[in-house]
This record gives sequence, structure tokens and C-alpha cells, in this order.
Amino acid sequence: MTERTLARFGVFLFPHVAPYSRVRDLAQQAETLGFDDAWVADQTPMSAPDVIRLEAWTLLAALARDTRRIRLGTLVTSAPFRHPLILAMAVSTVDHASDGRVTLGIGAGGLPEDLAGVSMAGASPAELVARLADQLDVLDRLLRGETVSKSDGYYPTADASIERPIQQPRPPIVVAAQGPRTIALAARYGEGWSSLGGQPLFGDRLDDRGALDQARRHLDLLAEACIAVGRDPGTIRRSVMTWRTHAYASLGAMVDWVGSYRQLGFDDFVLYWVGDPDRDEITNRFAAEEMPRLQSGRN
Repeated sequence: MTERTLARFGVFLFPHVAPYSRVRDLAQQAETLGFDDAWVADQTPMSAPDVIRLEAWTLLAALARDTRRIRLGTLVTSAPFRHPLILAMAVSTVDHASDGRVTLGIGAGGLPEDLAGVSMAGASPAELVARLADQLDVLDRLLRGETVSKSDGYYPTADASIERPIQQPRPPIVVAAQGPRTIALAARYGEGWSSLGGQPLFGDRLDDRGALDQARRHLDLLAEACIAVGRDPGTIRRSVMTWRTHAYASLGAMVDWVGSYRQLGFDDFVLYWVGDPDRDEITNRFAAEEMPRLQSGRN
């Protein structure tokens, strides 16, 4: 980073299941505790039947009316799920409903079960990345108020336009990326880059040192990609999720985990509420006892 930015903290509002009032209460609790962002996952019941049963953007529209300060967003919307015109309309609608508090987190894929559920079983990684690139091109222009026509790619459209969002020049986009091609898209389009902290999405979990080393390599790729498009690497926020970590072993472990990634240059940290009393207690204690000093820069 070219300058030290203040840390931000978000939390996943799991599970996204009925009754809606339970998710609403979690979002209001996150707001009361001082979290900066409340996130929902954009998946289907095909991949996570016990955790995801409510559609992400409809859920965010409801939460927009039941919260006042906290930012709301997806980590992450799967690019293949929607045409970019429909997605841009959803983002703009939630931006208006929330008085300018929405963030679009978006990624290339979805879990295999989700892809099968939307008639995309067997889609190759190359196709998914190409779809993400197409999505971001159209979304970026629509959310800036442009009228878009294109006849090529995966998402042709004619004279497409949407209600201009409140946030200008457009709501922020956070691109989830684990490899060179998607990291390059984050550098080109994203106000933020979402990371798993060096851990793989599937397969064997890395030890903490291995994950930090991999995260460092990803940061180097991001810096190179920013320079390649003429962008200062310090202008993109770096986000990391507590994915496959030992951070929930204790409050001290969470503090150490945040400190390790903060030292690497990460700005934004995403914790989880998962319905496990011990893990959720660590999240709550961290928010009450440690988060305020980190948000204010009192490291």
C-alpha cells in the first residue's frame, strides 16, 4: 500500500434461512456491535441446504430497510447466475433502498452444485472467468449511468440502462479472485479485492505460515496487475475472510490472525456468525473488545 488505511470489519450473517426475522436480528446486532459491513452469500440451496435458502439480493433489499448505518453486500455474487442488466438493476435498487450503502462483491463461479442448479453443469474455469470479465464490463458501465449495447460475448444486450444508483460514480465493486486472470480483473474494475487469505477453496488446508506465504504471492500479483493497467496498487482495498483458519480458537488467536494479515497489507476483515456458540462468542468478543481500536487506527 502507498499509505496506511484504516481497517474495516465485516461479518457474514449466516444462516440465510427462514424466518427472515432471524437474519434481520443478526444484521441489527452487527450494526450495534460496530461492524462496518454485513455480508450475505449468493448461493443456492443446492450447495448449502442448511445454510443458504434465501435469495441474496432480495434479502439485501429487505435488510436495507431494517438497518440504518452498516454497509450491505454480497460475498460473493456468482457471475453466471444473472444477466448483468438484471444484476445491475438489483444493485441499484438496493442502493436506493439503503440510501447508498450497497457493495457488490462478485466472483467468477459458484460451487458445482449451484452451477448445476442454474443449467451450467460442467462449465470450464476458462468460461467462468470469461463470463466474469463480460459481467464486469457491462456492470461497470450500467452502474455509471451509461446506456449499453453489445452484440458479442456471453451477455449481448441492446440499449440497456438502469436507474442511476445513489453512490457516484457507482457503488463499489469487490472482486473475489484467487488466480492471475481474476486478480487482473480485480485490478481493472474493483474498488476492493476479496481473498481467502491464501487458503484454497477446496482440497487440503494450508498451515498458517503457508497461507500467509500464498497470500503474499497473491498481493504481489495484485500489485503487478494494478501497475499493468496504470493503477496505483494502494487504491484497491484488500479483503480477507476468516476461511479455514485457527482464528476462532480464542480471542487471542483472532487478534493474532488479524494482526498477521494487517501486517501483510490487508485492509478489510470478514468474520463469520455460523450458529456455533463458541465461535460466535469469539466474533462477539472481538467486536466489543478489539475492533474499535483497529477501526480507529490505534494499533
